[in-house]
Amino acid sequence: MARTLSVKIPTSKLIADIEASIAKIDEDVEAYAGLRKQYELDVKKYQDDLVAHAIKALSEPSNIGTEYGSLVRLSTNHYRNDVSVEFDPEGLGFPKKPEEPVRPNDKTHFGREYISRKELLERNLRILKMTTQEEVSASSYSAVIDLI
Repeated sequence: MARTLSVKIPTSKLIADIEASIAKIDEDVEAYAGLRKQYELDVKKYQDDLVAHAIKALSEPSNIGTEYGSLVRLSTNHYRNDVSVEFDPEGLGFPKKPEEPVRPNDKTHFGREYISRKELLERNLRILKMTTQEEVSASSYSAVIDLI
């Protein structure tokens, strides 16, 4: 017969982890404006580089074809009377789009609640600071660890 294992985590350790996570969220909130400005500059540079690569690819006749394997594929739509151009970005060495920074304290769904991570961590922190228990169970810890 299997025996159960009872694991306990010191409450002070959990409180310190939650406080560190809240401090990290605050730092990320302060840094977000700078990251967002840098992202917008990177997107402008990306768009300029993209246009330059597209022009270079179109100026080389050997790249252009009508088959699906072509580096630059031309296709026509007689119904709409238009021509479309598709590029193989990997084959032509196009630059990769910069990643947009994530809002550090955006509200999201945690279970049934629509709340920010920081608010949820602060709520759990208040409860933990009110307790007189020296340790919390591993199941309680695992409920909070996803937020940390």
